[in-house]
Amino acid sequence: MTAPRPPRRTRCLTIGSSDSSGGAGIQGDLKAFASVGAYGATVLVGVTAQSPAGVIASAPVDLDLVAAQLDTVLADIGADGVKVGTTWSAALMHLVADRLAGIPAPLVVDPVLVTAAGSGLSGGQDAVDALCERLLPMAAVTTPNFAEARRLTGLTDETDPAVLAGALVRRGARAVVITDVPGGGDWLFDGRCHRAVPGPRHATGCEHGAGCAHSALLTAFLARGVALPRAAELAHRAVAAGVANGAVDIGRDRHPVDLLTATAAATATDTETDTDTDTDTDTDTATDTDTATATGAAAAVSAATATATETGAATATDTGAAAAVGAAVGGGDRGRPA
Repeated sequence: MTAPRPPRRTRCLTIGSSDSSGGAGIQGDLKAFASVGAYGATVLVGVTAQSPAGVIASAPVDLDLVAAQLDTVLADIGADGVKVGTTWSAALMHLVADRLAGIPAPLVVDPVLVTAAGSGLSGGQDAVDALCERLLPMAAVTTPNFAEARRLTGLTDETDPAVLAGALVRRGARAVVITDVPGGGDWLFDGRCHRAVPGPRHATGCEHGAGCAHSALLTAFLARGVALPRAAELAHRAVAAGVANGAVDIGRDRHPVDLLTATAAATATDTETDTDTDTDTDTDTATDTDTATATGAAAAVSAATATATETGAATATDTGAAAAVGAAVGGGDRGRPA
């Protein structure tokens, strides 16, 4: 008797830079993926010497090595969701756009131009222009913080997030989630409808890596088929909890967000049934049963039980953990707080 094949893991790829303090960048993304049960692969495009207080030094990775990383990961592992972070150079943006063209996975672009501590990471205006021209039109959503949205649009004095989001869509973005907006919460514009993404703001000093965690969680949720509005809400709430329960013992004056601390524990059993029919009339049917135990700030995100069904014949039941959201809604709900 052949043992049943275990369900395939959600595969998320992050293309970004190393943070030597472990709180943001590639390291932060991997923690965020793990917090919701996704497998994380990486393409390293730059190295930084930094702490939660700021970036001290940085250097890009050779473009040939970036290309080799991308080709190897995509050929062997593949990706259900992809996140792109720091820009570094126009050449890098063009390389990434060329390699990701045609990838059938949602792309989240997090244009890391300014860190939470105020450090600049952009490769210059030509890199920003290449980002907007090549990657924004490819992305399912872009996630600048409020300061970055101002820089990307050139509207440096604008205080209305709806105006900034609209300007980003006119510049090529398909959808925008602006994080850290004045008054708290995020702002979502999908090209048709504006909506606030309300949520708490916690003054704990644990904001380092919050933006990276937000976009990584958004990538993981979209990779599992969660609708953008719901994914944006879940990502905001998870990161807000991670700031509230941040790593106050790490760093001197500023501290990292923490999605993995055992501040809450939940056990979720999820059953997923997906039936998808593509344009070639092929039918793919998969039934997965996942049991996830989540311990950490992200586990407290979804305390309610939800059942969602929509076109695509997917039914999902989530109970009690953010990890359950990513595992259970593969179609049933397709829809940087600090």
